[in-house]
Amino acid sequence: MIDREARDRFAQAIRALVASTITNDQFEDIRLPSLNTADPAIAAIYQEGAWHLYSDLEEHRLRGKHALSPKDKSHVARWVLFLKTDLPYEWPELRGMRFFALGLANLFTFGLANRFYANWFKQQGEVEVWPFIRQADYAAALERPVYLGVASNNSFKPMPLRGTA
Repeated sequence: MIDREARDRFAQAIRALVASTITNDQFEDIRLPSLNTADPAIAAIYQEGAWHLYSDLEEHRLRGKHALSPKDKSHVARWVLFLKTDLPYEWPELRGMRFFALGLANLFTFGLANRFYANWFKQQGEVEVWPFIRQADYAAALERPVYLGVASNNSFKPMPLRGTA
């Protein structure tokens, strides 16, 4: 199920966090209502991605010593792009009893179970374009940018500046 309103709200919160217009605590306040949805993309992007961007031990913005690397910003841009599509989240979900079972297995195998799970997960799709499952879906989404005033049909034509040839 795709929850367009929750995806849009969550995408905006992630963008504000990365742009340092809100703190990590403000992000937490905004994203909590977004997690009350049946759309699995939101929980997955939060748990596997956004939650790892910041420390929850102190309130801060993502700048200075907390600034993201260019690689992290690239990942975040892909997450936001996915949230702005109407594509279903197709990766396996690790929720409820599965999450508990993996945690318990990790405890008894000293983390070996997590390595097996990670290898299995990587075989389920093209992990380098996560949360997209296929490179083709990512490429198609890149053809339909959603920000900077670009129309969804990609018909945006830049206007020359006044006084230029």
